[in-house]
Amino acid sequence: MLEPLEWVHPREREHKAVYRAYLFGPFRVFRDGEALGQRSQRREKAQLLLKWFLLNPGQPRSIDELIDLAFPAASPDKAASSFHVAMHCLRRMLEPDLRPGKESSYIRRSSNNFYRFEADDEWWTDTAEVDRLFDQGRMSDSRGDAQRACFYYGKVVGHMNRRLLEDDNSQEQWLTPHRRRYQALQREALLRLVQIHGVRGQVDESLEYAHQMLIDDPYNQLAIITIVEADLAHGRLAHARQRISTFLESLTRDLGIAPSHDMLTLKARVRQDFPRTSGGDTQRELASTSGRAG
Repeated sequence: MLEPLEWVHPREREHKAVYRAYLFGPFRVFRDGEALGQRSQRREKAQLLLKWFLLNPGQPRSIDELIDLAFPAASPDKAASSFHVAMHCLRRMLEPDLRPGKESSYIRRSSNNFYRFEADDEWWTDTAEVDRLFDQGRMSDSRGDAQRACFYYGKVVGHMNRRLLEDDNSQEQWLTPHRRRYQALQREALLRLVQIHGVRGQVDESLEYAHQMLIDDPYNQLAIITIVEADLAHGRLAHARQRISTFLESLTRDLGIAPSHDMLTLKARVRQDFPRTSGGDTQRELASTSGRAG
């Protein structure tokens, strides 16, 4: 994806949009600042269809597939009738002034009963924005523009501090591939943020994202290496030893995998440096850590 000729700040795109949809965290949709889709059984089905459309823009799906998504337990006749009611509700929810018989601006139906969602420039979704930001981060990264890459990767991580559609627990099967895909983007963005900030000597920034990596993946070796390296740099040798020992124990016990070469090298450094500690503060840290270990 190429950057636009005229650069626009991501927040500007969001706030200029007529429709704004947020799928990370609780599902929310706004039209001109007004929340759409107050709770009712009919609107819940319309919202379910809208969730699918927003996560699969431009992708045609047959009426049978959409009926199976929204009304899997209903009889065929009842399901078909309920589907058309939900689609009518969705069209009216998105376009309250839509005249009877007029085709929706966004929900398209083909002659063979396939439906697709066409989002134009009036729409902004946080999922599409994450895709755009990640592509821009990766492009800046490939150009060696570390500052801009970190800006975009940081925006990706910021959008994804909540689970995709975290309030939807009934449709795990169709959501699983989407959740895995965005989780992979988040992990790659965090990885590059830790690496880039580390290379640039920006320890605080690198640590921030390393700790975020551990929240998502408590067995991430790069994250623990980054944190232990910071402990060593600040003279917290006993703390570094305790942290790496606990991590290696859990890595073997819980996953049954061997540590990486970099992890073993760091472990050797910690052991080599540890006996050389001196001074009151470090000795107190040693005693405290030894007490906890014992």
